[in-house]
Amino acid sequence: MLTSTAPKRRAGFTLVEVLVALALMGLFAAAMVKLLLRQNRFYNSMSDLIQTRQQIRQAGFMLPAELRAISRQGGDIAVMTDSSLEFRSVFGSAITCLTNVASSWVSTVPVQLAKGSTMTNWKTVPVTNDSVAILDDGASISTTDDQWRFYRITGVLPVTGNVAGAGCPSSTGLTQAADLVASNPSQRITVTPLLTATTASGAGMRFFRHAHYDLYKWPTDGRWYLAYYDCVPNRVPACLVPQPIAGPLRPYALPGTTSGLEFTYYDSTGAVTANRALVARISIVVRGQGQTSINLTGAAAIPLRDSIRIEVGLRNRN
Repeated sequence: MLTSTAPKRRAGFTLVEVLVALALMGLFAAAMVKLLLRQNRFYNSMSDLIQTRQQIRQAGFMLPAELRAISRQGGDIAVMTDSSLEFRSVFGSAITCLTNVASSWVSTVPVQLAKGSTMTNWKTVPVTNDSVAILDDGASISTTDDQWRFYRITGVLPVTGNVAGAGCPSSTGLTQAADLVASNPSQRITVTPLLTATTASGAGMRFFRHAHYDLYKWPTDGRWYLAYYDCVPNRVPACLVPQPIAGPLRPYALPGTTSGLEFTYYDSTGAVTANRALVARISIVVRGQGQTSINLTGAAAIPLRDSIRIEVGLRNRN
């Protein structure tokens, strides 16, 4: 008996089906790559935007905190330009425990006291050539002859122990014997010029250095930053190397244009002044500049720029 068998179809795809699948896969892959690239550009742009705004906020936080302590009546401002400012910056305060007028030294109350009161507080222990202001109570009990006198520190000696006539012994009533340990010394500070005869124990002390802020072009990358350094007379070098603390900012430009850091000084009437003794308010503009151009919309990349403006009123400005 004869049988008829139909030819079996071979499993697989035709050439047309393969080409269509490859074309679809190519389109899908291209769309995914485009999406990933767009997301990457967006992420990088947002990261640069956040970083730039963080930097100008940092500058906007640090400068007012420093400038609010300036007293124009006390002559705290040393240098002021449209892009730099140098002034006395207080880094500590203390109460004098003992005073030796003949040898021109005072001792401070230790930082840590068992009874919990705080009479000495500083960011760092004073060193030779730092400056100190000591309140002179004057010859009368009236406040009319009280005044701050400025001195240069010529020596700093830690004094430990309950030693009469040195450091801050418990006989002064300012400390207890438990306070006077090696890890918590009093500081005997010698100054020049000589102390006045009316400089009394218990007087207030303020320690300071000259702080300098300016718009500085960093030599390694050619960008502009808010830079800081301090100056101590007779130190070698007197002023330290500038250190960038915020940026990059926009390059220096003429006042009133696009400068990365701009100071404007006003007197008590609101008029712009160049007289250090008349400054009552300082306007600060910080203009940030991103590391690269940004692209948040998928259109052409644009330079990233942002700014902040702060108004700071000085103490004792009236």
